[in-house]
Amino acid sequence: MEYLVKAQDYLKLKIKDTYRLAHSYRVANIGKEIAEKEGLNVEDLIIACLLHDVSYCTPFKTQDEWQNHGRVSSKMVRTFLESIDYPKERIHDICYAIAIHVDLKADFDGEYNAFTLSVQEADNIDRVGAYRLYETLEAAQFSKQSIDVQIKYVDLMLQTLNEYASYECTTKTAQTLWLDRIQFQKNYFERLKDQLKISTAL
Repeated sequence: MEYLVKAQDYLKLKIKDTYRLAHSYRVANIGKEIAEKEGLNVEDLIIACLLHDVSYCTPFKTQDEWQNHGRVSSKMVRTFLESIDYPKERIHDICYAIAIHVDLKADFDGEYNAFTLSVQEADNIDRVGAYRLYETLEAAQFSKQSIDVQIKYVDLMLQTLNEYASYECTTKTAQTLWLDRIQFQKNYFERLKDQLKISTAL
């Protein structure tokens, strides 16, 4: 518990953006559920998920910098964990999981397993949650578009969600969470399309 408190303090020290902070907590809670149901180290996975985006403390100037943010976060987290005397034998997998969460690449050796892949999967699960659905529509200025444009947008989202549904997670728990959120969004967009289709004429 002491380590989790320190990890949260570190996160809040580094991350001031409201969305990024909330996203980090959601990913950590998803990671906690995965760890508890899959028999993984709960504390380690919570910390890895909680701090996976800590490098967002510095704005990215290029796409390459964003692409590298997992590896930068990993270095920051290693320094932090060593500073609080976190068990040395547990630091490696935490940092490897963070390093690979963007593109499955790290700048040090490690192995893919249920633990190290769960950070990326928890991150992805949050990306198809209810809040991200709202945020996506808002970013697209959906409410300001014509109905024809809205229908095309919804069709594109449904196509994307059907593609996402074929994604296979490493653990049964992550797969269940992933498909549940995909189905939620599909149901929403299908109902939205039905409403849009009756919005212009009898």
